Amino acid sequence: MSGDLDGDRDRLSALWRRQFPKGPPVAHELRAAYSDRWVRFHSLPGSKRYPETGDEYAVVLHRCNTVRAGTPAGATRDAPQGTRRMTLAYDDDREVADVIAASPEERDRLRESHRDWLPRHPSGL
Repeated sequence: MSGDLDGDRDRLSALWRRQFPKGPPVAHELRAAYSDRWVRFHSLPGSKRYPETGDEYAVVLHRCNTVRAGTPAGATRDAPQGTRRMTLAYDDDREVADVIAASPEERDRLRESHRDWLPRHPSGL
């Protein structure tokens, strides 16, 4: 059984290296390596860190799904064919999801489409 897991791990590692050769799956390292394609979004209004109600959990889910699919706020559609993007989640369930877009242009489009979800700090953090 562990042989299957080792094979899966090896395949996933190889896929990662092909898609993101500049760094390991570590958020702060990827932010630096892909700074031209990186953007961070807050998952709740007002930079609130944790959802406390069902409505807030719905907002978090909506924002996450919207950013992953690359749709403008309020719109629904699947991601365009061939679009690649990576969303990084955090173990401590923080209020943000980092996104590495397929290109700087896509990153800019995402930023523009979801301005209200961006951090206010000039560094984007």
